[in-house]
Amino acid sequence: MSNRYDTLAAQANNALELLERHLTWLSLVFFTIGIFWADQSPGFAVGVSGAMEAFIDGYGYIAPIAIYVILTPTLIKLFTNASEGTAFALRTMIWFAKARLLACLYAVIITTLVFHLPLYSRTGGFLEAIQVSLESLAWMLVSSVYFYAVYASIITVLLVSRMPKIAVILSKGVDLVEYLGRFIVPIIPLLMLAVGAYVTILPSILNAELSSELDFSKLGEVTMLGVSIDISSSLGMIFIYILGALLTGLVCGVWHAGLLALAKRSMPDFSLRAYFSQYWVKVYPLLWATSSEALATPMNLYMVRKFCPQVRDEVRQFVVGTGSFMNINGTVINVFLMTGLVAAILGIEISMLQLLLSIPIVFLIAYGIPGIPGELLIFGGPMALCMGVSPELTSVFLALYIGLQIGLPDSFRTAANSTDECLSAIILNDRYTEKGPAS
Repeated sequence: MSNRYDTLAAQANNALELLERHLTWLSLVFFTIGIFWADQSPGFAVGVSGAMEAFIDGYGYIAPIAIYVILTPTLIKLFTNASEGTAFALRTMIWFAKARLLACLYAVIITTLVFHLPLYSRTGGFLEAIQVSLESLAWMLVSSVYFYAVYASIITVLLVSRMPKIAVILSKGVDLVEYLGRFIVPIIPLLMLAVGAYVTILPSILNAELSSELDFSKLGEVTMLGVSIDISSSLGMIFIYILGALLTGLVCGVWHAGLLALAKRSMPDFSLRAYFSQYWVKVYPLLWATSSEALATPMNLYMVRKFCPQVRDEVRQFVVGTGSFMNINGTVINVFLMTGLVAAILGIEISMLQLLLSIPIVFLIAYGIPGIPGELLIFGGPMALCMGVSPELTSVFLALYIGLQIGLPDSFRTAANSTDECLSAIILNDRYTEKGPAS
């Protein structure tokens, strides 16, 4: 019986390894099938899009459990290293905060250049925006299930700190999550099929969502990088949506390139070729397809371990586990890009100074983001206040802000967030081995 079980386990392992090796081209094939199938059968496209949304919405309820299950054993592993583990956790949080602040500044500069914004104008609504944002953050601290998961994790660690046997058992939890992460691999081609179908019917979805709030004929032109784009028709709005999504992908890609340079500096034998062929192309399809950092965390843990076995377990698990909702620089970058895009569409004059003054608000609100699709909508109201959007335009501003960030922009920023965690783990592992316990 044991031999039979071992044989089946070996066969399953070989099948997963084979699938991982061919995941890139399989994802592309299924993506193409999704486009063709949706084009031939609109009913299939609508059905698969609805199934995807239901699947992702359902995971929103699982995300707090995932945060607790991943964070608790990781914290136990760190704190069993006494002061060294505590110091590393603190250094990681500080590093995340510095990276977020830098990402905000970077996004403000890029948004200013892309939409040719003036350096300063009026700053109406800023103080009110700060108040609303602080109230929103305070509300999330006391009512968000994601923060509850973090609180429960900390309480659990404190309770078992004097129970070494229980601590050892609980510390194995994240290893199980990593192991289960590899079993997400088989569903990635199916998710890419769904994305292909979604992209095919995206114009009709976007048109339906925005036409109820906007009269396209009253809109004029949007200037991006000095190029004027007519948006007085639904086709023009779809075109600007696609350009905004590609802009998000490009700007997040440049940010990612900076982290690649830091990772190379931290790990001299770091190979770009190996990174993209062994890690990036395997993780990116799942992230792009689901727009959920939380959903991808188990697989991301597994893939980072496989690509960088030299990164210490406690470092990888803490950085990737907490990074899914703490290290979301692609999201904050997208906040500013979407603000500039929507302001340009509505002809609202904003300035670089206003964007700079809104950084503290974006910085704080980002701590309450759960790492699920559509999370940019939380920033919409505060950003409208920061930009001094008039009350009569606020509802339209929010409709555009929320509508234009779903789908492709969401996919690009999510994929940037989670792949950043791999590089962050490499960078912070170098600091851990220097300042923490000997490896």
